[in-house]
Amino acid sequence: TKIPNMLDASIETFDKDSNLRSTKIKIRDIWSRKRQPDLLAKPSTNTLYESDIKSESNKAYDLLDAISRSGSLPIAYSDLDVVVCTTHCFEKDVMATVVEDNINPIEKLEMSTLLLGSAIHGAKPLELIAHESERVRLQSSFPLTLEEDERAAA
Repeated sequence: TKIPNMLDASIETFDKDSNLRSTKIKIRDIWSRKRQPDLLAKPSTNTLYESDIKSESNKAYDLLDAISRSGSLPIAYSDLDVVVCTTHCFEKDVMATVVEDNINPIEKLEMSTLLLGSAIHGAKPLELIAHESERVRLQSSFPLTLEEDERAAA
C-alpha cells in the first residue's frame, strides 16, 4: 500500500493537469491454470474456483517455507514482480486533443512516466533522465513541474 500512496503524492505534487489517476486491478474469482504433469505430457487446463485458489496459494507458501527452512535459508536469484497501474485520462479523444487543444499526448505520457518512475524509485523526476538533451527538452515542455522539482531539491 506504500507505492500507491507515494504515487498519489507524486501525482498531486507534479501533475497540475490532473490527468493521471491511480488504478486498482480487480481479479476474478475464477482462474484457469495450465499444468503439465511431466515433461513429455501434454499440458491440461483446469478451472480454479475461490477455494481452489486459496488451497493452491497455501501449497505454494508451504513449499516456499520448506525450501527456505522457515526463512532461515536465503533464496538466491529470486524475483518478486509487482504491478503498478495508472490511467492517463484526456478530456477528448486523441485527434481532438492534438488538433483542437494543440496538446501533444506523447509529451503528457512522458511526464506521466517520469512521475511513475519518480514515485517507484524514490528519485526526483529530473534524476531519472540520463541524457542532457532529453532533460532540456522535457524542461522546456514542462517548465513549472520540473522547476518545482529543482526548487524542492535545493
